[in-house]
Amino acid sequence: MGKLSCEVCVKWLCGILFSVFAFCWIYFFQQDLLCAAYNKALYGMEHPIGIDAPNSAVVALLLTAFSQLLVLPGKFLLRFKRGLYACNYLFAAAFLGIITIYDGNSLFGELTIKWMLTVIFVVLLYLVCKIVASVPRSDHNDRPRTLAGNLLILAFLFCMTGYVGNTDENLHRRLRMERLYAEQDYEGVLNVGSLEEESNQTIDLLRAKSMLNLPADANPAGSRIGDLLFEYSISDPKALSAALKEMDNTQAYLTSCLLQGDIDSFRDSINLNNYTTLPKYYLQALIIANDTTVQAKFPDQYAREQTTYTTFRQSLLQLESAPKQYQSNATYIAHHQTFFWFYTFSK
Repeated sequence: MGKLSCEVCVKWLCGILFSVFAFCWIYFFQQDLLCAAYNKALYGMEHPIGIDAPNSAVVALLLTAFSQLLVLPGKFLLRFKRGLYACNYLFAAAFLGIITIYDGNSLFGELTIKWMLTVIFVVLLYLVCKIVASVPRSDHNDRPRTLAGNLLILAFLFCMTGYVGNTDENLHRRLRMERLYAEQDYEGVLNVGSLEEESNQTIDLLRAKSMLNLPADANPAGSRIGDLLFEYSISDPKALSAALKEMDNTQAYLTSCLLQGDIDSFRDSINLNNYTTLPKYYLQALIIANDTTVQAKFPDQYAREQTTYTTFRQSLLQLESAPKQYQSNATYIAHHQTFFWFYTFSK
């Protein structure tokens, strides 16, 4: 009776833990990727739009339930019991990884090495478990050993799912940003990965376009980009500049000039009379250009940014004999979110 009770306990434990993992994996970590893969397969789209947000939990529950059904062929074919019962979830774990392997191009990924290593891992796990199952065991501490064995196998299976599935942070970040952008949640787009130092060209452009769509109060539409642009990492300033220059938008063009370090074109193109308050990075560019008009028109703002510029230059003077890369690294924390730092070290 005790062994039967332990067997039931193990089955329930494995079922609950795997179900919780499967739901969290699908709903919290892979929701946008699954939407993108769904649209790619059915409509040829590559954006995570199509499954409405209220349905995401339902989809996650259905996929979790289906993964549990895959335990049945696992039990029938693998026939593991007690301390190795969790190995019957091998097919279910592989299923969770395969449905989330989409890499932005191919629905089933293109990394042959990943597939080979996964197959090798599955075969080795199966063989090791079969060898362990064939070894006679005593009943001493049977329950703790049974629970520990199942928890260890589940941990291995969860790691396998994570390895097979796509965990590329930039891809997930981009897909979430694309969904929020389509929903016109521009603040939400900017909040995604705002503290991360990694980015790519698509993420750079999504952020810039979101900034251009933010309300600008009494200033020209799109001018919030002049207050926000350098608060975020930019992977390829030249590519972003070229993309912005193609837009029929004055603020996008001004930003493009900043990214190119073309202060003369920026100064010739900006009309200060259009602004109630001048965006921070626009003002910093004009300070570098020694523009006297901006000082007279925005004296308080000018004084604040001039102080920042003076502090930055003093920091550089203390490092004037050091290599430029060292100067860049030494001033990064205090000044990297200024146009002064970008203009100095992006050349």
